[in-house]
Amino acid sequence: MIPTQPFVLFLLSSATRLTLRDGSQIDTGIWAEELLIPWHALRAHGWPILLATPNGLPAQIDPQSLLPENLQGDTAKCHRLAQESQQLPLSQALSLPRLVPLLDGLRGIFIPGGNGPLEDLPNSAAVGQLLALARQRTLPVATLCHGSAALLARPGPTQDRPFAGFRVSCFQKAEEEDSSLAGRWPYHLQDRLREARFTVVGGRPWQSFWVADGNLLSGQNPASAPALVAAFAKAMEQFRQRRRSTHGY
Repeated sequence: MIPTQPFVLFLLSSATRLTLRDGSQIDTGIWAEELLIPWHALRAHGWPILLATPNGLPAQIDPQSLLPENLQGDTAKCHRLAQESQQLPLSQALSLPRLVPLLDGLRGIFIPGGNGPLEDLPNSAAVGQLLALARQRTLPVATLCHGSAALLARPGPTQDRPFAGFRVSCFQKAEEEDSSLAGRWPYHLQDRLREARFTVVGGRPWQSFWVADGNLLSGQNPASAPALVAAFAKAMEQFRQRRRSTHGY
C-alpha cells in the first residue's frame, strides 16, 4: 500500500545469493530480527512503512537468520521469526526509481542487514542518490549490521559517497570471523568502509552498540536493533516536529 502521509522507508537488498571469496555461492537475504524488530517498533510508533529494493525485485529473509545455531539455540524464537517473516509484504517492494513521486513524504530511511546487502547495495547508483537526498535534507538514516554496506554506494561514478567521513558502525571483522563463514566472506565490510574514508567504530563482539553522527545512526549487529530503532524513532519525531507534519497508521 502506498502511504498518503509521511512515511519511513525500509531499504532492503533483493540479493538472493551471496558470492563467497572462493567463488561459491550460498542463499542470502535480509536478517529476520534486523527487519522485524524495527518493523514492529516503528509500527507501534505510528509510522507507515514502505519497502523498497534498488531494482524493485522482492526481498527475501536470509535462511541463516532462522537457524537455531544463529539464535542461541532458541527453537521457539526460530518458529516465531519464521511465522512473522511470512506476514511481511516483501514481494511488494518498490524500485527506488518508483519512489521519486513520493519523496516529499519521506521522513527517514532504515537499512537492515543480513548478508544480502553486501552483494547489491554498494554498487547501486540509485542507493547512492537516495542517500545523497537524505544527506541534503538531513533525513534520519539508520543502518544496521551489514546494512551499512549501503553507505558504500555512490550517486554517480565521479561522485563521492554522501556520508563519507562520518562515524559509523557495522558488523565487525571479529564477529564475521566468529561465524560459520569465517575465512569465506567476500570482503570485510569494516575494512571497505575504512578504505572509503568512514570512521568505523564498534563495541564488544555480539553486544549491543550503536553510534550517531549527525543524521546518520548505525548499529553493529542484530543485538543492536532495539536500541538503534529507538534512537531512530526519536530522530524521526524530532524531524517531523521541525517539518510540522503528522503521521499515523
